[in-house]
Formats: sequence, structure tokens, C-alpha cells
Amino acid sequence: MGPSTDWDEIKRLAADFQKAQLSSTSQRLSERNCIEIVSKLLELKLIEVIFTSDGKEYLTPQHLIREITDELYVRGGRVNIVDLAKELSVDLNQININVTDIIKGKDVQLISGYLISNSYVEKIAREINEKLQLQGQISVDELTLQYDLPADFLQQCVLEAYLNEIIIGKQDPSEPRTFYTEEYITRTKAKIRGAVMGLLKPTQISIIIGQCIVAERLFMMLFDQLNAPGVLTGRSASALYVPSCYTKAQNEWVMSFWKQNNYLEYDALQRLGISDPKGYIKKVIQEEDITFLSSCILGSQIKQQIESALEECIASKTYLDVVSLLPSVLSDKDIEKVLEILLKNNTKSTVLFDNTVFSHHFVENLKQDCMPITQSKAEAVVKSGKFQQFYLEKHIAKAELLHTQTDHKTEKREERRRKATSGKGGGGTQGRETKTKAVKKHPRSKQVVQESDSEEDASSKKATAQLEIISLEDVVNIIKKTLENEGLEDLVHQIADYLQGTLNESALIIAKDLAAKLLQNTNQNKKQTHSSAQDKINVLINDIKLYEKGLKLFPVDQQAAFIKYLLKTFGADILGEFCKYAANQSNISVQVDVLSAEQRNKIINDLPEEYMKPLRALNATLLDTLDPFYQAVDVCLSECGMILKKVNKKEDKSLILNHREKLISELENCDDPALVLHLAVLAIFTILHQNMLHASGRQVPSIICFLKSQLKDEDYLKLHHFHELVTKFLVAPEEEKSGIEEDLKDKLPVIKNLVFEVKKYK
Repeated sequence: MGPSTDWDEIKRLAADFQKAQLSSTSQRLSERNCIEIVSKLLELKLIEVIFTSDGKEYLTPQHLIREITDELYVRGGRVNIVDLAKELSVDLNQININVTDIIKGKDVQLISGYLISNSYVEKIAREINEKLQLQGQISVDELTLQYDLPADFLQQCVLEAYLNEIIIGKQDPSEPRTFYTEEYITRTKAKIRGAVMGLLKPTQISIIIGQCIVAERLFMMLFDQLNAPGVLTGRSASALYVPSCYTKAQNEWVMSFWKQNNYLEYDALQRLGISDPKGYIKKVIQEEDITFLSSCILGSQIKQQIESALEECIASKTYLDVVSLLPSVLSDKDIEKVLEILLKNNTKSTVLFDNTVFSHHFVENLKQDCMPITQSKAEAVVKSGKFQQFYLEKHIAKAELLHTQTDHKTEKREERRRKATSGKGGGGTQGRETKTKAVKKHPRSKQVVQESDSEEDASSKKATAQLEIISLEDVVNIIKKTLENEGLEDLVHQIADYLQGTLNESALIIAKDLAAKLLQNTNQNKKQTHSSAQDKINVLINDIKLYEKGLKLFPVDQQAAFIKYLLKTFGADILGEFCKYAANQSNISVQVDVLSAEQRNKIINDLPEEYMKPLRALNATLLDTLDPFYQAVDVCLSECGMILKKVNKKEDKSLILNHREKLISELENCDDPALVLHLAVLAIFTILHQNMLHASGRQVPSIICFLKSQLKDEDYLKLHHFHELVTKFLVAPEEEKSGIEEDLKDKLPVIKNLVFEVKKYK
């Protein structure tokens, strides 16, 4: 079948279709037949139709385009394509396909899913112009929110396209998305000019902007066009606007203050609104001699004033409080810097304490006030032996340090030699070099080195230490009153600390001279001390032997108590003499003449071995009998290079007689009943036996019993009764003692006279 046949068939069917439509219902095609016909046409691609969303209707593309165009017109020139699909009951894809054909023309645009006609663009251009004329300014961002259109579209296709045609205004050159009217620019300029003209002090730009209700960027642009009577300190809202009148008043105040006070504080300038005080000062003040400090600047007048006061201080030998001559605003650091500059050429004639300058003469006078105590302290430390002991220990420490350093050098030298020897072996032509394996050092070796170093440090500290003779407190006590009278009590400890070092050095020099003289005198006196000690020990030993003869008259069972007391007293005295002699020979200072048991033990422990051993042995015999005591004494005499002189019997008789007379003399001058009884008993024993007796008060009853057979009965009864009264008095209660004491006083002459009665026995 040819193409013509097909076309004829189509014409026939179309005629039939038209006839069916115009015919009555009974002659029309059914809906199914219509669908089959359309489907056949579509199948043969003879027609092009678009189905509606419900599938009940067909549209040709041309008809759809016409309906879209009509809908755009009805909606005022702007319609959403999604809304078109719903309104026309056509698939969105079909809408998009046909919209492409519509926007090919210049009258319609597709913007963000909206079909927009040129008439709509002109309409919103007129609306924008009305709003601009009403507000004076307008921004694209604001319009974007209002019209729900892209900012670029509004700016390029509306504002810029219709500017000076429909939209009467001016685009901001620095912000293209903002548009103004000339009237708005003129009005804003007037507001800014009025605001800045009324200001008399620096004001933040943000405050001016807030008052004028203007954008920061616009303010900056218009301010440059105003020729305002002032300047901006920056180009941000936080910057300041400084009026010219304020700057002028500021300069006048600064120069006036400078001329009156000769200093300027940085903080004060900053409070005036000057952000760079140093730069401002260099620009405004042309004076050459300016000192820049951390808190302010000083002029030449203040420095000249202080220099004059300093010269007067040195000449008058007093002190100068520099702070009183400086501005109160200066910090401690600034004051130190000023003093450093001023005292550069006066370091030898002045001394600085805190912020007060003292002349050298004033400080020297304080030092002289301390010299008496320096002399006395130096003498005391030499006399006590501390000075000699300290320097002896220091000398030993130096020797130990030198020895340790020498040992370390030797060890290192030996170690290097060993490494060199072990690193290369063999000899002659057959020798060859060998490599040694590196060995990791053990931590213990490091510990040994550290301990050795710590010992060396301790020896080094001891070797370089200084003896403190004058303490800080000593100096404070002397200079305190003088400084308090001057109102300088705050500087007492600082000045004392300064003086203490020099005074201690002076005391050390004095002590050194005194120690040298003392050593010289000691060497001269050692011979005299030896002879004197030997004589005293001989006398004491002779006395013990004389007392020994007396106690041996008693029964053997009673002798031990007498020997014990004899060794406790006279034996201890002999040991004390040996201790004093040995201490003198060993340069150990002894301050007392009679030594206690504790003092004797301390001296013995401090003595060298040659004296310590025999004296300890002698000390042990004080609790023994006389024979071991005599043997220990002989050893001590030998060690000390002393001899025991021979006994002279004639001299012994004279000693006994003198001892008896001494007892009688003491008895006559004594009023203590117990002591009278003690002296009377010893005197009677010496008279009757021509021997001396050394006894304690506890042994008086034994002596009275021993004398019973040698006294007359009435004399013994007198003595015995008096002894009973004394014993009764000692144990009686306080209320009964007064009566017994009266009886004893009444009988004192009787007992004293009894001694003379006994002398008549012979």
C-alpha cells in the first residue's frame, strides 16, 4: 500500500470522525473506539499529543504552550512551573520540555523555577523605585527577602538594568549591592557634619554612627568628603573621632604641665587620648636631654636638682632620700634607673640602700660605732678556742680536698694508660693493632662517681667557709638607735647586712693577730704551767698520804668510807689538775679553775690519745682503793713529764700543825651548829693523834665513837649530847626546830671551849 493510499485513508477516517461528532448520539463513536483510533494514530506517528495527568484528555504541544502563556499572563507575569503542572494537570516533565520553547524568546525568563515575564520585571522595578524614593537607600539583600528572587538577578536584571530609567538613584561604588538617592546622600552628610561639629572630646565612631543611624561604610565614605574639623584615629567603628579643638587643648595642657613639673606620665597622656605617648612626646617636646622611663619621662631640671642634692649629701657626709625629689608616679624600676644614671660617677663616695643614698663617711661612722664589739667578740672567740679550732678544721679540709683532687687525677691518668695499653697489643715487627669492644658503664659506677663528687664538694665548702664572729643581730643592736633617730628604721637590716660582712672580716683579722700573740704567749707559759701543775699535784698527793695515816688509825672495816671520801675530793682535785695541764698542752681552752665531773670527762674525751688513755685510767680509780690510785697517778706523772718529790718529815709536822690551827680558827668563826660539830671533831682528832683526818659529815658519829676512849667522860658526854641535839634538829619538824636551835646556840661556846680543853690533855 502506497503513501497516497494511507493519506486517503486518514482523510476518510477524519471525515468519519467529524461526521460522528456532528451526528446524533446514536451515530457517535464510543469512547473505546475513540481511544483505539487515537492510539492507532499515535502508533502510526501520524499525530503528537500530550496526555493529562489523569489520562482522560489529550493536548497538542502548541495548545500546552498557549495555556502556559495564558496562565503566566493571568498570574501577573510570574508563575512557578510546579504550580503550572498542577493547574494544567500535565506532567512536570512535559511542562519543562515546553517551557524551553517559551523562554527562547526574549519576553520570558526561567529564574529559580519561576517563569518571569519582562512585564513583571518592569513592575518590580517600579515598586523598587517607589521604595527607594521613600527610604532613601535600598539593598539587594533586602529585596531578595521581599521578592524571593536571586540577588544576582535582582541586581543585574532589575536594579542595574533599569537604573536611571525606571529606578532613579545611585549605586554605591564601594558596595554595588546598595543603592541611594541623591537626597539621602545629602541628608546623611548633613547629619554627620552636625554630629561631629557638636563634639568637644574624642568619641568612638560607633557612637556617632549610632546617633546618625548610618552604615559604618557609608559614614567612612562621606566623612572623607566633609572636610570635618577633626581626625579619625582609625577606619573601624572602634576608632575615635578627635576634634581639632580637643587636640589643641590637649597640646596646651601637655606643654603647660611639662613646663611646670618637668615630667610627663604616659598613663596621663593615654587618658587624654594619646595612644602613642613616646611618639607624641618626641614630636611635641624638642628638648634634647630627656630621659625615657617605663612609666614617664623626666626633664633636665629634675636631674639637675637631684645632682645638686647629691653633691651636698657627699659634702655634708649625710644621706639623701632620692624618692622625695622624684615625682610620685615613678615605679621602683624607674627609680632604680634614675639612680643608676645619677650615681654612675659617684660609686666610690656613695652607698645605695633601697632608694636612699648614703655618703661613704656616714656609713664609715656607723662601722666605727661597731668596732668596740668587733674587738671584744674577736677576743672572746680566740679566748674560747673556737677561732683556732675552726682554722684547724679548715686547714684539714683543704688538705683532704687537695689529696682527693690528686687521687682523681692519678686515677684518670692510670685509666688512660690502661686503655692505651689494652687498645694496641703486640710488639716489634710482629705486633698488630687490635680493636677493643665498647663496654656499657654500669649505673653503680656513676653512683660511685657522684658520691665521690659530693664528698669533694663537701670538703670544698668546708675549705672555703668563713667563721662568723660578728652576727647580723650584733650590728643591728648597735646601729638601730642611730638610724631610728634619723627616721631610717626601715633600712636598719639592709645597712646591718652591708656592714656585717666588712666587720666580720675586720674581726677575723683581729682574731688572727690575737691568736698569733696567744700562741706565742702560750708557748712561753707552757713551761711555767708545767712547773705550777707539778707543784700543785705534789702538794695534793702529800696531803692524801697524810690523811691516809690518820684514817688508818680506825678499824679496817671503817677505813673504806674514809678512803672513798678522800678519793672523791682530793683524788678528783688531782685528776682536775692533770686535765687542766693536758688541755693547756693540747690548746684546749679551760675557763674555770675547779672542774666538775662532767667538765673533766669532756676534757678527757677531747684530749689526744697520749693524754686521754692515762687520765681515763686515773678517773676509773676514783671509785677504787688508794693503791690503784697511786699507780695511775705515777703513770700520769710519767706521761706529763713530771716527778714526785720526796717527803720531808719536818715539813709534814709543820703541815699537820698548820692544819690543826686552821681548823681551830674556822671553828672560832663558825656559828652553824652542824659545822661546829664537824670542825670540833676533826680538830680534837688532830690534837690527840697528831695526824690529819679528812671526813664528811656522815662520818662524824664514827669519829666520836673512836674518840670516846681518849676523852674524859664529861668531855665525851658534852660532845655526844651536842651531836644528838644536832641530829634531832636536822630531822625535827619546822615547828619544833626553834626550841632545839636555842639549845644548840647555848651550847656552841661549850663545844668550842672543849677543843681548848683537849689541848691541855698533853
